[in-house]
Amino acid sequence: MEYSEFFHHIEKTIIEVVRKCYPATWDENHITFSLVDELFGNSKSISLTGLDRPFKIAWDFRKLRLPEESDYGDIGVLVRLTTWANEVIEGVGLIEAKKRDIGKGSFSAAKKTQLQRILRNAPTSQLLLYDYENVSACMDNWSVQFEDHFYRRRYGNQLPFTQAVSVPVKTALARGKYTTDLHKFGVPLSYQLVGRYFRGFDLEMDVKVVDAVKGNIERHGGCRNLILVGVSTGDSEPEIPRVNDNKYIRGRNG
Repeated sequence: MEYSEFFHHIEKTIIEVVRKCYPATWDENHITFSLVDELFGNSKSISLTGLDRPFKIAWDFRKLRLPEESDYGDIGVLVRLTTWANEVIEGVGLIEAKKRDIGKGSFSAAKKTQLQRILRNAPTSQLLLYDYENVSACMDNWSVQFEDHFYRRRYGNQLPFTQAVSVPVKTALARGKYTTDLHKFGVPLSYQLVGRYFRGFDLEMDVKVVDAVKGNIERHGGCRNLILVGVSTGDSEPEIPRVNDNKYIRGRNG
């Protein structure tokens, strides 16, 4: 599959899932599990074309066992990246999700104290904003990452919007208000996943944080939903990170 086609698939799926949840099941926990399960519930490997070097991805999905409490947010994206030079890095992207209040421009579930605590533990953490309306304010932040607006040239106006925006927690805190005004400071979740996390950007690499998310530190509860991603940009096959199965179960079995 071509790189831009994979982006198209991820973004299209995100939009469809978020739309299905509104208004009857407009709850961030339900939206998040539905979204992660739809995107990553079936383990899969895929090779993407259209880049200068190979880009192979393998993924799986885990759900935190109950009654464990989540210490690291709604979504963890645990990435093991092997480069063409056989270097290996492993880190985790941490995401806290909030839904837009129906009939308002606010995300009232976003609280300063919670976001401050998340930021202390994970400086690159993201605030994910689910919106029942189409969001276009962040799209330029995404498309400028592609040479000559590669994605837009291919798909035209087919997807000029998103419904899930990823904003750095530190930016949200600096703004001091949690409304749709934050959209302009973010990127679509599809880009945060494929263009950032899967390429090794915005990951927490502190061993203590990674081990806690994996469930290897007993006092921590991990993430509610954990996406396991192996990436290879060379000849080797991608290797999915391992986690503590006493803390997590396979998503579709949860």
